[in-house]
Amino acid sequence: MPSLQRNSSQRLYAVVRQRILEAIEQGVYPVDAQIPTEPELCELHGVSRITVRKAITDLVKSGVLTRLQGKGTFVQGRKVENALLTVSGFTDFGVAQGKNTREEVIKQELIPVDDYAQRLDVPEGGRLFKLVRVMYLEDEPLFIDYSYIPLARYPEFDQRYQPGRSTYQLFDEGYETHVRSDSKVIDIYTATKAEARWLGCELGEPLFRITKTAYDQDGRPVHCSELYCRANRVSLTIDNTHR
Repeated sequence: MPSLQRNSSQRLYAVVRQRILEAIEQGVYPVDAQIPTEPELCELHGVSRITVRKAITDLVKSGVLTRLQGKGTFVQGRKVENALLTVSGFTDFGVAQGKNTREEVIKQELIPVDDYAQRLDVPEGGRLFKLVRVMYLEDEPLFIDYSYIPLARYPEFDQRYQPGRSTYQLFDEGYETHVRSDSKVIDIYTATKAEARWLGCELGEPLFRITKTAYDQDGRPVHCSELYCRANRVSLTIDNTHR
């Protein structure tokens, strides 16, 4: 492939970007395949690393490519349809997708309930079980889940919970609490260093932030949570019906 001329009327990165797009369209780089490294692309197109990096960054931002930390840059597959927001929970979502799910617990701690008392309809002065997890679909870290569970309503939940176990299953079996509905607020948030590391994405990459309160069969709040997922990997739809 000929190198690009410095006096080209087009910006070099835009030409490299177009060449990569054409290679994807022609099947040179199939969906989910890794594209060549930056040095390899520099040699292939005869341009600087800065030019290649700008072209790749632009394609990542537009959702054509995705970077996985420590692995490389890959052609983006179809966005994951959001059953992330369904009431049934992440494990059921994986079953519906025909894929395996797993979680990595980042933090477990007890915190004061005060900031969440009104939202969860529990008295101030008690404690919450804070659970921070990274949720994986197959081997891809898909979202981060910060959950807050009131111990006044669910005593010893922190002791009964075991990593990898569905919290909704624990509510069902341990407390006869069945999550039937939830309310959500969705906004855009940019990834911090911690979130970029956990999700394997770029610092400052747009994330969907989903602030949720779940309710039981009697309409009482069960728990509240914040979920963060990559905006270029998830297509959000709302489904509040329990199945």
